[in-house]
Amino acid sequence: MGAVAFAALALSQPTFAEEGHPYFGSETVNLLDLLVPPPAKDSAETKAELVEVKQLMASTSESRKQQAIADNEEGLQPFLAGTSIKVDAATVPLTTALVQRILDTEEVVTGSAKKGFARPRPPLVDEEIKPLIKLSKSGAYPSGHSTNSTAIAIVLSKMLPEKKEELMQRANDYALSRLIVGVHYRSDLGAGHAAGALMAQALMQNPDFQKEFEPAKTELRKALGLSM
Repeated sequence: MGAVAFAALALSQPTFAEEGHPYFGSETVNLLDLLVPPPAKDSAETKAELVEVKQLMASTSESRKQQAIADNEEGLQPFLAGTSIKVDAATVPLTTALVQRILDTEEVVTGSAKKGFARPRPPLVDEEIKPLIKLSKSGAYPSGHSTNSTAIAIVLSKMLPEKKEELMQRANDYALSRLIVGVHYRSDLGAGHAAGALMAQALMQNPDFQKEFEPAKTELRKALGLSM
């Protein structure tokens, strides 16, 4: 094979760095079929949600706004940053990788739904809303952060059942940050919580995930000094 042909072939091959490494695709959890559609752009519900976003942004403390901005980051460490669960990232590579694959899965699953539902984000509907972070070009419904934080919280709760309440509260708080920064509606978060629960259920039944779950659980509990 010539050098040019080989280079062309190499460029055509997707890599995990470019494409991610999801456990499954949107055909496994088809949110377009499983979620109710979002409220219409000109509906009374959307108008009420826009008012809520503006009121929340105006009334939220500066420290909470900074937390909301920080919550734009995704991954094991950003999620745990809002909890009492402190672990050195270097000691939990399996758990970190598992959470990253959950994020990769969420991106595929919600990406299809966001495109299909095509709900414009609040700042695109009401120019009075000035987002605190860069506005994504993807649709608003469902919230990806709400979806992945719910799925991550459920999975981590199965590893750390004694921390379940705190983890689920963190997922709710992480999702609320999306309203505070002005990039989502309340119903986007609700749809994300539902999507995350559906995704977590599918993950627990996925053979690839099952193979990675137990070693990650053992690793995380050991790193936290918890009994098995």
